[in-house]
Amino acid sequence: MSLESLLEKIAGRREDAIGIDIGSRSIKMAEVVMRSGKPFLKKMAIFDVPDSVMKDGVIVDEALLAETLQRMASRNGFSGRQVAAALGGRSLFIREVMFPRMSEAELRQAIRWDLDKYVPFSPDQLYFDFWVTGPGLTEFEVRVLLVAVPRDVTDALVRVLNRAGLKPVAIDIEPLAIQRTVPDATDCMLINSGAAVSQVTLFQNGSPVFTRNIPIGGNQFTETVMEGFEIDREEAELLKQKDNDFLDIAGSADNKEIVKKQMDRIVGELAGEVRRTLEYYQAQNRSVNISRIIITGGGAKLAMLPGKLAQILDLPVTMHDPLALLELPASFNLQYLRGVGPQMSVAVGLAMRSIE
Repeated sequence: MSLESLLEKIAGRREDAIGIDIGSRSIKMAEVVMRSGKPFLKKMAIFDVPDSVMKDGVIVDEALLAETLQRMASRNGFSGRQVAAALGGRSLFIREVMFPRMSEAELRQAIRWDLDKYVPFSPDQLYFDFWVTGPGLTEFEVRVLLVAVPRDVTDALVRVLNRAGLKPVAIDIEPLAIQRTVPDATDCMLINSGAAVSQVTLFQNGSPVFTRNIPIGGNQFTETVMEGFEIDREEAELLKQKDNDFLDIAGSADNKEIVKKQMDRIVGELAGEVRRTLEYYQAQNRSVNISRIIITGGGAKLAMLPGKLAQILDLPVTMHDPLALLELPASFNLQYLRGVGPQMSVAVGLAMRSIE
């Protein structure tokens, strides 16, 4: 059974669609088509989200967000109406749990009764689905992958898309969207770092089995650089992405030392939470093996981050660029694409639904 069956109440068919990733600080759009047997990035765009639109990852001004989507699509030449969007961050819950062997109908009813044990919402407030991933610890049990999202969050997203004149053909979940852009998501940990939250997903045998949200994101790194060197957000974002150690080239000696300590502290906190996430899952699943860590997302655009995490966690850590898998138009600025690549993982993965 395909993972695409998850959330079948709200996820649509594999139709050609524009991928739209709505984050707390920016909206990303991508259109991917097949050309000469290879996926081709036809269009992409990144647009800032007005400050009053989102709060803690939740849409608070549906009208303004719909207007922003319309303006973004028009300015960047997106003419199609069919779109695929994604849910993630604090609104997404994925857990692998054990249940006694029973029929699918009985299992659905049992999960509904037990849902509040795994998700901090009542069943009536959720869309949920499940997938039996294999045998449990005994012959009388099965492993079940449970996915749940709040109804109000999902319904608000659908309303916004409709209000913008778009036709949502799929509402996906972020880990599955990103997985399409990762050549081999087996026995790995994916860190999708947003502006305020980093979502950690563990993959086993090509399937997501556990997610956890860590309240550390790109904003903390950016604001540390802004305050330490007394520069604006745009300059701080550019400085963070430099391949060399930006502390060697910016600010006074005193400022450099302060910023370095603060950045190391944030990285250390992130690494500590990542380690605890892995240890928690491994305590319940002794045979689990995580051999590498992949970082992606707009909050991960910090050149020194993979190396520092690898050093602390003693695991290979790589920065993921979904655009590396695609054929690119000759007119695109490759230096610009290299800088924004991690931000585009979800949007590109959504756009790739129809070409799998």
